[in-house]
Amino acid sequence: MAKTGFESDEYRRRNHIRNLQNQPGWKKTKKLPPANGTWPTCLIVAPSSVVHNWERELQTWGYFEFGVYTAPPKERAHVLKDFKLGRLDIVLTSFDIALKDIDLLDNLEWSCIFVDEVHRVKNLSSQISLALHRFECLRRFGLTGTAIQNSYDELHAILHWTDPRRLGMTKYWKSLISKPLRRGQSSTATDAEKAKALIISDILVRKLLPEFFLRRTKDLIKDQLPTKTDIVVFCPLAPTQLAAYKRILQKPEVRHLIEMNDPCECGSGYMTKECCHPYRKENALRYMTVLLQLSNHLGLILPNSNQKPEQLARNRELAKWIFPDSNMPNRIQVEFGKDFCGKWRVLETLLQEIRQDRSNKVLIFTKSVQLLKIVQNYLETQPYQYCAFSGETPQKDRMGLIDEFHSNPEIFVFLISTLAGGTGLNLTGANHVVIFDPHWNPAHDLQAMDRAYRIGQTRPVKVYRLLGAGALEELIYNCQVYKQQQMRIGYEASIQTRYFEGVKNDPQKRGELFGLKNIFRLDERKIATKASIEEANQAQLDWAFANVDTKGIKGDSNDLESMAGLDDLVMDDSVKSNPVGEGKEGSRIDKIFETVGITYTHDNAEILKQNDIEVEKAKNLLRQLKSSGKRSGRGSWPNDHDSRSQKGSRRKSGASKRKSSNNPPEPVEPKAQWPPVRKHHHPKVTPQQQAEARYEALIDLGLIQSFDDIKEKFVPQFLKSSLDEQKKCLRVLDEHKRQMDKEKMKAAAVRQASGNGDGDSSD
Repeated sequence: MAKTGFESDEYRRRNHIRNLQNQPGWKKTKKLPPANGTWPTCLIVAPSSVVHNWERELQTWGYFEFGVYTAPPKERAHVLKDFKLGRLDIVLTSFDIALKDIDLLDNLEWSCIFVDEVHRVKNLSSQISLALHRFECLRRFGLTGTAIQNSYDELHAILHWTDPRRLGMTKYWKSLISKPLRRGQSSTATDAEKAKALIISDILVRKLLPEFFLRRTKDLIKDQLPTKTDIVVFCPLAPTQLAAYKRILQKPEVRHLIEMNDPCECGSGYMTKECCHPYRKENALRYMTVLLQLSNHLGLILPNSNQKPEQLARNRELAKWIFPDSNMPNRIQVEFGKDFCGKWRVLETLLQEIRQDRSNKVLIFTKSVQLLKIVQNYLETQPYQYCAFSGETPQKDRMGLIDEFHSNPEIFVFLISTLAGGTGLNLTGANHVVIFDPHWNPAHDLQAMDRAYRIGQTRPVKVYRLLGAGALEELIYNCQVYKQQQMRIGYEASIQTRYFEGVKNDPQKRGELFGLKNIFRLDERKIATKASIEEANQAQLDWAFANVDTKGIKGDSNDLESMAGLDDLVMDDSVKSNPVGEGKEGSRIDKIFETVGITYTHDNAEILKQNDIEVEKAKNLLRQLKSSGKRSGRGSWPNDHDSRSQKGSRRKSGASKRKSSNNPPEPVEPKAQWPPVRKHHHPKVTPQQQAEARYEALIDLGLIQSFDDIKEKFVPQFLKSSLDEQKKCLRVLDEHKRQMDKEKMKAAAVRQASGNGDGDSSD
């Protein structure tokens, strides 16, 4: 905008327009140049919760002449009038106002348009997306931290908005990019599907995205930021909560949803949904919501006077089903009792522990305003001062609440509605974050925790995500992991561990993630997430034991333990499969979780980290396919060079065939093999034999006692090690196995010699 950064910029446009209006020509024509005729103009569209933050930043970082277009219609009309006269550099508005007034905004003289949180246009058919596509200005910029939230198709929608002329139709994106990437992410993907996904993700990241996408991550400023720990806490359902969950799953309407694709009970041979119990989408949505509330807090489905009449009637009907003996607890019992929410004791204990240091501050996010009020009622009974921020908080009061939270050292907790305050706010005064309930869209939770973890934060940030273990919330978290892996693949071409079988939008591959049967499932005896992670980790270890070559790894076979630190790797008692944190604080929190019944936690970042073994598997797969001439994806991404070379090769092969058909083949003498194969050479060891040998050596070393020890102790630490350390470890096992074989051969020779000696003496 040709700003100088000096105070002379402050009224530059107004002075310019005043000078133009004082000229004789203007008095005759009453015309002024377009708003962007002299200097560029800009429209900024942002969420209503951060419009005032934008206003503050514009005032801080320059002398911009801008107008805020968010007031009621009559009060905001003067902003557009000033803009049309050329008096404003920037107009700042919200999504809601932009949608309402798109007819007034779409054809104005904008030099560029900035949309903050541009992922709101991820659905091409949504009203806001259709409205923002109407702007005549094609110099468009979008700001977002989550271009991929639920699917790769959302990335296409955002990029398409920035330049509708370049990217092509959605159907081509789906067939060429989204579908292959989804299939390649499945744990049951074929080698061809995996290879195709690897190639497409590489092309997407290296060739396509740089044309549209400027990505900046926190890695660029990691030296300016402290550490962040993102711990997922699997909270068992409380007794009454668990019993209520089971009762809902026993309702006939829910059973019909679970069994809708099974043969009907009447014996007709038709599926249940096509016979006696037709599928009703409203039932699926209703009971899915009920289970989601139940896995969070029982109080969310019980009737109370603040509910609307329809909701009150539904909740009364549910309460009668859950408590058939008319022993329904009252509101006070539910809100403050520990038998109605498995997370409640965890939250209480966490707050008590965090409060030990009076400088600590906590953000508590929940997507339920009703639950926010329940937590608020609890805090009223505790010696904690707090603030609360939700969609009901007036816009004019929001910045004041944030300032008070930062400036008042006595305020310990900030209660925030995830959707209302999860984006745009700067809350670096807090160094602990509790995500009380997960959102289907992982971006909401990621954005929420980053309210504290941003520039300006000077202390390590601890994040605790609380989940109802075994219930729908755990499934939601697994879907979050699946979607976060999509983000890593789409942004970085990261090679992710395949934890899940399910493929999104594929009815034939719902796996453990998708479909109503998974939604209406209760895992009471196990933590399914832990089982999936352990299974994937074991598969990686099996592959490494079978395929990783240790040739060229130097070591002293006489000092196996010092060679790779295998003893430390396997026997370190401080190593756990589910570390909560580092140092004394981590172990203290670990013990606190144990006291409230938590048996499993993990670090979310560790689950998403690119694994060296997966990288080796990918390289090995591509080498195999390339050497066999079956490299997947070549037909999907043709180019002129490939097509020409293929045509040329076909012409040459055709000519050679015609030539050979006229001349009979000449006899060819077989070439002697050189060097000749010696008869005492042993056949090459198969991958399975190599894996069995290494496992045998691992147990024979005495460092583990059984395969259960491998899963609990060896696998987590082995996978965290670097590839070089892993190879050294495998080298230890190979050396030890060779020594074992030598000793067996010596023992066999001794037995044989002893047998021969006995025979001689008998003669």
